[in-house]
Amino acid sequence: MDLYDFPLGFRSLVMNAHRTAAGLEDASKLADTIRVNAFDFSRLQQRDQRESFHLITGGDLGDASLAFRFLSVSGIIRASTGAKLADAISSVEATFDVEEAQLASPTTDGVLPFTFTDTTELTTGRGTAHTDPVSGLAAGQYVKERFYARPATYPIITQRRSGGDTALFAVELACPDPRRYIDTAEAVVLNSGNSFSATCPNWNALMGKTVAPVLTIVMSGNGATNLTIDAAADGKAALVLNMAAAGAGTFIVDCATGIITKAGVHVASLRTSAVDTFPTIKPGGDTLAATNTTALTSVTADYRQARG
Repeated sequence: MDLYDFPLGFRSLVMNAHRTAAGLEDASKLADTIRVNAFDFSRLQQRDQRESFHLITGGDLGDASLAFRFLSVSGIIRASTGAKLADAISSVEATFDVEEAQLASPTTDGVLPFTFTDTTELTTGRGTAHTDPVSGLAAGQYVKERFYARPATYPIITQRRSGGDTALFAVELACPDPRRYIDTAEAVVLNSGNSFSATCPNWNALMGKTVAPVLTIVMSGNGATNLTIDAAADGKAALVLNMAAAGAGTFIVDCATGIITKAGVHVASLRTSAVDTFPTIKPGGDTLAATNTTALTSVTADYRQARG
């Protein structure tokens, strides 16, 4: 089995609705479905800072980073009547309309989850979120995943039959974050029950992609001058916060943006470590730990595992 044997979704539109979450065919939906025949998420845009040598062969390579990932989706819209086909075409056009996506989620500029299910043979170290939706398949396992995307082009609808049973469609989406995430998020809790240390899974070292968690820190009162949160394998210095006068409450640390808040108010002055010391979860997982835990109730690391 492969990802075409499972449903795919964007906004409220379900493609391959004639397949169940377990990859089985639902014959009752074959007459009215949007069948995906091609789903390509291989095209990536790379920023590559480089300069050619002057008048000779070769060049100097600098740091490079990934920019946008593009998703290409195409297939067949099938309907049992001409009227249903017309309505299904309208649903596809509205779902993949970039203006409608922005109206649906203005805070993310129209970027929303595009979900799909793919197979994997990885069965250990996957964490609670990385489990099969139902019982395992005869060959391999499978996991629901997502990209964060918004439409990059208006849908192309072609070769509609005059009698009205099928039409071909194609659409492209752009992902400002090129990572491929597990659909269900992890929520790893550090508290006195586990000595403020716990494992954060992230696929394995060969497949995983580095991700940055959001840390929710709950304090019962003023804490230590050097509350320290460290990921053992990420190669960075530890995040250190001065909580001596911070008071009780909930503090949010977004390790991707470096923003620290308490009750929605920015409190960047709490950080006493360097600007690049926010912990990340490396491929293969990491051990996240908190030390100097005076008045610390818990730290929760929220993130999604990601793979290439």
